[in-house]
Amino acid sequence: MTPESVRNVVAVLFTTVLAAGAAPASAQSVAEPRTWTVTPFIQTSLGVGRPAPNDSIGLGAAVAYDWTENLGFEGEIGHLFDVDDTADVDWSITNFSANVVYHFNVVRFTPYATFGMGMERSRYSVQPPDTLGFDPSATEVAVNFGGGVKYLLNERFIARADLRRFQANDDAPDYWRLYGGITFFIRR
Repeated sequence: MTPESVRNVVAVLFTTVLAAGAAPASAQSVAEPRTWTVTPFIQTSLGVGRPAPNDSIGLGAAVAYDWTENLGFEGEIGHLFDVDDTADVDWSITNFSANVVYHFNVVRFTPYATFGMGMERSRYSVQPPDTLGFDPSATEVAVNFGGGVKYLLNERFIARADLRRFQANDDAPDYWRLYGGITFFIRR
């Protein structure tokens, strides 16, 4: 994915979120105040930055607490399996992050914006072990920002899609992440 196409995706997402925020006041967010939710998800990276050569699929999970119908907090872990398609190289990326989520009040679906900070672990291994000393493994502070949409399926489940940018502070790869998952409420 080229930098220009990434900018276009971000522009479309940003415009959608702004337009959705202008919806009538009668709209209601799918986020329920003082409610916990869990979202297992499948993800793919888009435009993995240097030094990693390829995109990858992965899995993850998020646990969120919606404080109000608009403001929520989320902790998540995401794991990309292999960002290098060379047979002798395994290169995985794992992110742990704490995020703030803002839900917009819109009819039928809920767009949201998010920002978070956490740690990114890039793990690189070669078989047989690399004797040249090249090891791009790193654990670094990372920020993420983006947004997505939630759609209420029934009183227990929400479909969710999300696009975020993960930016590490030094050597770990930077990338866009696209994910989809099913959120379920944790009720007493």
